[in-house]
Amino acid sequence: MNSDQHENFLKIQLRKDRYEYFSKGILSTSLNSIGMDPNLVFEIASRVEQIVSVSSEPISKEELVQIITSEIKSIDPKIAERYIVFEGGQNYKPIIILLAGVPGIGKSTIASQLSQRLEISHIIGTDMIRQVLRQTISSKLIPELHSSSYEAYKKLKPKLNPILRQSIVGYEEQCRHVIVGVESAIQTALYSRENSIIEGVHLAPNILNPSVLDEAHVILILLYLEEEEEHKRRIQERGTEVELRKPDRYINAFSEIRNIQTYLVEEATKVKIPIIETSESSEALKKIMDKIWERIVMLDKQEKKAEKKKKKTKLPINQ
Repeated sequence: MNSDQHENFLKIQLRKDRYEYFSKGILSTSLNSIGMDPNLVFEIASRVEQIVSVSSEPISKEELVQIITSEIKSIDPKIAERYIVFEGGQNYKPIIILLAGVPGIGKSTIASQLSQRLEISHIIGTDMIRQVLRQTISSKLIPELHSSSYEAYKKLKPKLNPILRQSIVGYEEQCRHVIVGVESAIQTALYSRENSIIEGVHLAPNILNPSVLDEAHVILILLYLEEEEEHKRRIQERGTEVELRKPDRYINAFSEIRNIQTYLVEEATKVKIPIIETSESSEALKKIMDKIWERIVMLDKQEKKAEKKKKKTKLPINQ
């Protein structure tokens, strides 16, 4: 095969005078973005490359999308539906993903993985929001804000410090202050139509404004870790990786952290928030991607339905 033939069989025609070259790597990235099983990504990308390579003339972008969709559909129709949405101009935007959970269960790691898979560059940690608030609000005014979430009860005024569930009361009080900044970040992302990920311990389902949870473009997922020993191990590893996160602080307050986790699971169950266990990180990521894409597909359908209705209700222009 000469160089001219080699150049033609991988050419994709975008417009009359504009082309791009088919890339198996770029297609693999797209398939990862829609949550396809990594074991199938290379297989699908290779099959599409083989189909494209037998064409003696450049194929159109639309034809390429049809080929890819058909190949995916032969394996999983739901994933094929996601790919159509993925290539359809992002009618679903924005999607704001909230990842709740206590320290040491893998929230930050999962947020980073989601960022890469979904190509979302905007990530916010609630710890960062708390730190901003600490810079502007005196510890004398709101002492519980100037402490770890699991130790906030030690800063509470006596009348707010009951004998039972002290760690929960302190945690709730700190959440109420941090949630104000979180909800502001959510509203900003909605207004600017910017896909975002917000992760942190302060995303308590019962503290967030119900209107936020009712917003179709916002999806809250609670992450938790069942096994206590695994949780301890992760906390210790976390401390060695990040100098500022001394593991002893977390281990000494481990019972409070576990109490907060139990509380979060109870509250998430009440309001039917998705709860995902993170001991198997790859399986947890798959479940999270499935939840997110279920919402994205729904939003895309709603947007297309609204556009169709809008077109039908337009009055005809008099000639």
